[in-house]
Amino acid sequence: MNYQEFVGSVTGFLREALPCGTELNLIPLEKNNGVILEGLTVRREGERAAPAIYLDSYYQEYLSGRSMRQIQEAILECCEDNCFSVHFDENFFSDYRKVSPTVVYKLINYEKNQEMLKRIPHIPFLNLAVVFYCYLPDTPVGSATVLIHNSHMEYWKITCSELYRDAKCNTPRLLPAELKSMSQVLSELSDGSGALQEEEIPMYVLTNSGKSLGAACILYEGILKYCAGRIHSSYYLLPSSIHEMILIPKGAVPDKRELAEMVRDINRTQVLNTEVLSDQIYFYSSESGQLSVV
Repeated sequence: MNYQEFVGSVTGFLREALPCGTELNLIPLEKNNGVILEGLTVRREGERAAPAIYLDSYYQEYLSGRSMRQIQEAILECCEDNCFSVHFDENFFSDYRKVSPTVVYKLINYEKNQEMLKRIPHIPFLNLAVVFYCYLPDTPVGSATVLIHNSHMEYWKITCSELYRDAKCNTPRLLPAELKSMSQVLSELSDGSGALQEEEIPMYVLTNSGKSLGAACILYEGILKYCAGRIHSSYYLLPSSIHEMILIPKGAVPDKRELAEMVRDINRTQVLNTEVLSDQIYFYSSESGQLSVV
């Protein structure tokens, strides 16, 4: 079964299984780095909100051997459990005074997202861009994010500077930074079953408390200086993804070109296209207090 046949099978099943009056629409959804995914929006009769279900991941499960029936039932369960619009205040986004405490920022690649950046407020930062979204951690379907577009700014009658002011205050508060050694991170991933081992090259992971979109922690006031104090050195920053930065002391690596090659290789083989941040590496000088592209 090819992808189009898969989509047809899923939508046909849902039209029969969901209540009469439910509206199903397939729409292209632009994600990070220019990646376009197909989303199935499910809007119940009388509801304004229509959260999207990404079908690409379900198709990959089908190709990996999961039965079509299991996938259809999983998607149906997702639709039936999706009570987001029932509990969500639809007037929330009409008043920026309500929205402002939820505004945070993240970092994306500037060059890879030029088309998207035409439609969203942003601030250039090195070879990256600071963009803004609403962070809603306690919705009925878990945490949710809403990317802020130029149209939102026009409706709210605010500026990008105001967004940045609020995000600069909110992001460290809602998503505080965490700096841990790589060995500590690996131990936590193995539920503590693995013994901490001394690394050949000391590495540290900088992310946020949610472990999501944590590369933006480098924007937090004073965080780069704090990390230098913890590491006792100037250091390189490797953007392993949009979710975290890997920090390596300056003296631990004889040839910084090896770091750049390692980042490029990891981005091409181990990181999802939508989660790549940059092929560049960065350097923080504890003497000058400056962050730069290597």
